[in-house]
Amino acid sequence: MAPRLAVLGPAGTFSDIAAQSYLRQQQLTWHLVYHNSIDQVAASIQNGTEYALLPLENTLDGYVQNTLAILSDADLQVVGEVLVPVRFSLAANATNLAAIKRIYVQFKTKGQCEQILTQLPHAERLTTESNMLSFAKLQDAASGDAAIIPQAQLAALPDTFLKLADVTDTNENYTRFIVVKKAAVPLQQVQPWSSDFRALCYITPQTDHAGLLSELLQVFAQHDLNLIAIMSRPTRRELGHYRFFIEIGGHAGQSATLAAAFAQLSPQNQVKYLGSFGK
Repeated sequence: MAPRLAVLGPAGTFSDIAAQSYLRQQQLTWHLVYHNSIDQVAASIQNGTEYALLPLENTLDGYVQNTLAILSDADLQVVGEVLVPVRFSLAANATNLAAIKRIYVQFKTKGQCEQILTQLPHAERLTTESNMLSFAKLQDAASGDAAIIPQAQLAALPDTFLKLADVTDTNENYTRFIVVKKAAVPLQQVQPWSSDFRALCYITPQTDHAGLLSELLQVFAQHDLNLIAIMSRPTRRELGHYRFFIEIGGHAGQSATLAAAFAQLSPQNQVKYLGSFGK
């Protein structure tokens, strides 16, 4: 039986496009299983699905906070990534923008289409879990309904609808997805790479003092490891206590160096290694 890959559905979402692209790139024949929310996609790993695809970062809207929370809480190993271009259109059962009363928009899409949304200050924003759900709402639209939808779906709507072909804030808009499986990754088992790679981790300090963050960052600098991004996340144990999500860029042969950095950090910090993937 082919492995299963959990994906945010329904078919036609950018997650679906990313999943299809990943399978082609890796020459895999996995079976796609669609879910209605990112939380359901992640939960499916606990219920026996072998792999899951999660959105990690968007050019315009940054890291996906829901995914960062999932990576923080669950024992998951990142095994790959895929990048897809993202373009949006606006369609409405209306004659002009002023006639739009409500607009359906996916929770992450809002930050990528702010320019058009600011032109609709009086329209009620109704948040959806996926762009295809926004599209489905529009197919049964009442007068005054609108939605921001994937550009490829625009032609499927009636010609009587108001249509704006591209409402993405910039031309350079991409979303990066990661593929994960259920597994905790030992710190000393950083996968060896013969090319450039990225690695993800969470670091939770066990103490709090001036210069703490600088000390953490210096460890990576001393090992000549490039930090691509760092974000603070609440530990959810006490107000004002944080853990740090870090993405690291490494070169061929630096896997052992990264393991050494983790070993240096682990006595005073809880280090959760999330896996790595080639670039």
